[in-house]
Amino acid sequence: KCELGGYVDKYQAKKVTTKEVAELIVDGNIIGLVQGNSEVGPRALGNRSIICDPSYKDMKDILNAKVKFREWFRPFAPVVKAEDVEKYFEFSGESEFMSFAPKVRKGYRDKLASITHVDNTARVQTITKDQNEYLYSLIGEIDKLKGIGVILNTSFNIKGKPILTKIEEAIHVLYTTELDYVLIEGFLFKKK
Repeated sequence: KCELGGYVDKYQAKKVTTKEVAELIVDGNIIGLVQGNSEVGPRALGNRSIICDPSYKDMKDILNAKVKFREWFRPFAPVVKAEDVEKYFEFSGESEFMSFAPKVRKGYRDKLASITHVDNTARVQTITKDQNEYLYSLIGEIDKLKGIGVILNTSFNIKGKPILTKIEEAIHVLYTTELDYVLIEGFLFKKK
């Protein structure tokens, strides 16, 4: 936490509410999210993630070209509250580790274009309040604003690099890509 305070001062980061973050996402901003401990394994599950609104049709292309620097066809995953998964996907139950790729329901395929693969599936992650209270609350705020409680979630890294672990790495990605903001433990960093 002491180390974070130095970065907060240096970059004039400000503490923001979940509602303010939801408003930024609904406005089309892409945010690097750093909270709690790093996750272990191949997938970011909300502690080292890049998150944005999947209802923007070109969001997948923007992320691939301007932030992740990877092939245009690479898909992204949605995260949704566990109790709402059946509303958006042909799936019931939990998928905490993105282990399933159910079909996106017909009524949401166009509305969730950036997470719907060419075969109309999505590698869905479900979340409960106990698993990740911040992400759960953020999805709730986005649902209130937009009427769709789904976030695009991808690992917070760029092509060829592992998922980041240090504050300085997160800020480096902010300044060397077209990422809009970085949110670290509730503090919002933007380019000076």
